Amino acid sequence: MKCVRLPLLSRDFLLGHVDAESLVRHHPDCKDLLIEALKFHLLPEQRGVLGTSRTRPRRCEGAGPVLFAVGGGSLFAIHGDCEAYDTRTDRWHVVASMSTRRARVGVAAVGNRLYAVGGYDGTSDLATVESYDPVTNTWQPEVSMGTRRSCLGVAALHGLLYAAGGYDGASCLNSAERYDPLTGTWTSIAAMSTRRRYVRVAMLDGNLYAVGGYDSSSHLATVEKYEPQV
Repeated sequence: MKCVRLPLLSRDFLLGHVDAESLVRHHPDCKDLLIEALKFHLLPEQRGVLGTSRTRPRRCEGAGPVLFAVGGGSLFAIHGDCEAYDTRTDRWHVVASMSTRRARVGVAAVGNRLYAVGGYDGTSDLATVESYDPVTNTWQPEVSMGTRRSCLGVAALHGLLYAAGGYDGASCLNSAERYDPLTGTWTSIAAMSTRRRYVRVAMLDGNLYAVGGYDSSSHLATVEKYEPQV
C-alpha cells in the first residue's frame, strides 16, 4: 500500500472504498497511509509540508517539456485555438481549441493538465475555467471562479491553482482565490495589498510573487509575496 498514491485519489473514493476495506481498517500501517491521504485533501495550504513520493504524480519516462500557446486576441478577433511546441522535435503543432474564445487569459499547469482561467471573450470578462488533457487532446469545463477576471495572474503551487488580481469589467482587482483540482472547489485567500491588472504571478521557494501590473492609474514596479501556510 505504501507504493499506492492514495493522496492523488478523490476524497469520495478514499472514504467510500479505501476506508470501507476491512484489510485497510485492521492494519495500523494502512490506516496511517489513509490518514496521510485525507490530511493531504483537508489541509491544502499545508501540502508543501505534507508532500511525499505518494503525492507526486508519476512521470512518463522519455517525455519532454511542452510549451503551449493558448487563445489570445487581436484588434479584430478573440481566439480559442491553441498550439503546442515540442522541444524534442523543435516543431509547433495545432491541438484542440478551447470551448470558449479567450484573450487576456491566465494559464498554468497542475499535474498533467493545463488550465485556462478567466479571460475576455470579446463581450465580457469571464469567471469560467477549462482544462486541457494532452492524452485525449480535449478540453473539459472546470468549476468557475467566484469572480470574473481578465488580465489576471495565474500560477500553480503544491498542486493548487492560484488566480490573483485582474479586471472584472468594472474595476481593477486585488482579490485572489485558490482552486483545488482534487476537490473541485475555489476558496478565497488573502487579498493583495495593491489592485493589479496585467499582473504576473510566479512561484519561488514555496511562495507566490505578484509582480508589477497596472492599478487603473499607473504602471507598477512593486512586488508582493504570498506565503500559503500563513
